[in-house]
Amino acid sequence: MNLPNQLTEREAIDPKLAVGSSLPNPKGLLAIVLALYLVNEEKDYLEYSDKSGNTIILKPSLITSLKAFFNGITGYSATEIDSLSSVNPLVEMQIEPLQVPLQLFWKIAKINILGTDSSSGERTGGVRFPKELFFTTNMDILKNVISNENGDITNTGKELIYSWLTNKNTPTNSADIEQKLTKTLSVFTEETLFKTWNNSTEIIFQQEGIYNAFDATNTTVDIRGTKEIKGTLRNLKSAISKGIHPYLKISSNNVELKNPSLATHFDSYQKKVSNYLDLNPKSIEIKIVETEEETNVDDVTILNKIYYGAPGTGKSHKVNELLKGKEERTERVTFHPEYDYASFIGGFKPITEVDAESGKEEIKYKFVPQTFTNIYVDAWNNKDNDYYLVIEEINRGNCAEIFGDIFQLLDRNSDYSITPSNELKQYLVKELTSADGIKGIENGKMKLPLNLNILATMNTSDQSLFPMDSAFKRRWDWEYIPINYEKSEENPSSNYQVVVSDSISFSWLEFIEKVNIKIKKNPNLGMDKCIGNYFIKAKDNNITLEEFINKAIFYLWNDVFKDEDDHIFEENTFYEDFFPIETKGKEKVLKILDKIGLNTPKKED
Repeated sequence: MNLPNQLTEREAIDPKLAVGSSLPNPKGLLAIVLALYLVNEEKDYLEYSDKSGNTIILKPSLITSLKAFFNGITGYSATEIDSLSSVNPLVEMQIEPLQVPLQLFWKIAKINILGTDSSSGERTGGVRFPKELFFTTNMDILKNVISNENGDITNTGKELIYSWLTNKNTPTNSADIEQKLTKTLSVFTEETLFKTWNNSTEIIFQQEGIYNAFDATNTTVDIRGTKEIKGTLRNLKSAISKGIHPYLKISSNNVELKNPSLATHFDSYQKKVSNYLDLNPKSIEIKIVETEEETNVDDVTILNKIYYGAPGTGKSHKVNELLKGKEERTERVTFHPEYDYASFIGGFKPITEVDAESGKEEIKYKFVPQTFTNIYVDAWNNKDNDYYLVIEEINRGNCAEIFGDIFQLLDRNSDYSITPSNELKQYLVKELTSADGIKGIENGKMKLPLNLNILATMNTSDQSLFPMDSAFKRRWDWEYIPINYEKSEENPSSNYQVVVSDSISFSWLEFIEKVNIKIKKNPNLGMDKCIGNYFIKAKDNNITLEEFINKAIFYLWNDVFKDEDDHIFEENTFYEDFFPIETKGKEKVLKILDKIGLNTPKKED
């Protein structure tokens, strides 16, 4: 007798509530996954990408299949499908920010780096590795939403997916299907866990928690709380802001009903969600820690972290936001090619002092501590407070030379220590005087205190200055700061205008989006050379033509396209051809806009 097998025991799922998982284009991600599932004959597995330099691209066979799938619909362009090879969320995004929406938020597919279950392979720089998808039954539900009664994908369904893929407005005849699709996706997310903060208290919730917070006097719900939004909550915020929720909209961090007329339908939906969750209970053990010091995820989990990305993405701004109110316990340094161990740790230097007996000035050699040693001493002597060492442009210096043997302490193993040089040891014995402080040189050994966090920024376009070895890189956590193309209140650069003349201006955000597509499609360049949102800092949301040419155009001509055949400039163009700016510069810029497809500059009144 062949009986069923016993219940499969599965590992608990990591909800990744603290992962920095930005999702700037949720529709684009959903669309490319759904399209690949359909052209792969609805199979459960797909190895979808190939290596291309430091990046990955969609397999050519999949591009061919996508062309055949969409050919014949309104608005179809083979060129737009070709561009998906290197420009879509599945090949651009890091593995962990892909896992959060696909596995935890929508639950439509598992995704791994090919050949490993590890999610840490892309933390150490801008390199991307080939990946594989394992589809779930939720994909069959999505397919049914865009199919007719015979199970065939309708043209209106294809046109909807194509509009999401290519970031276009939804076709009018696809509006009904889009409404069904967004409601289905929302149902998928009702079991998902989210986290926010009320000062030092964690609030773990599902969307039901938002629904239940509405009442007659409270028509909005603040989902941000008192700390930075992370993990699945970032995905929820992005989905709502892009219209992927049938009832809710969001302004800044405040969620509310799209329209009061939906109240009756929403009330019914809310009760059905509650009934569903009763049948799928989640028992969660949450440790509530009362003190801010112990629960502040941003502080505790930093320890050693490098924030990296293209130039101008806001890496330093991210660090500044994290350290607001902590400036008195923060030290900053900027690495550069001439920076060395003595500049970072300290060393013997000649010091002029007045001799106590003779009263004369004498030159003496003493150990002079530098930034690292100073904050090391402060952190050990004041264990009740967190301290922060910020290293700007970490890859512009020779890290092996600058850190020396200190780099081994970055492992953060409490049992691991090093023996410092004799002069550094003598200085620490003298300065570490508190009850906790003496542990910082206990038995003549150094080890990093847990209240000392080291944050660094790295511009990926400069990664070849001093390459970091793998032993150094693995001692850091890495967080990628992406370019934000979303037009929203939380993205100030979406309001930036480049002023060409009194009557002509154009969107800075649209410009960098068009140019970055060109850069990413070039296998010799890739993401590292893209332009970030704050590559130029606008004044009152305006960027002058002079600033634009002297910064953006110079960078693109000199550092990006100078030796490339496929570029944004006219043939035989030299940077000098943009001067004088008021005449030739204006003319050249307008021709660039036309070449990249941004040929409708705003006419100002």
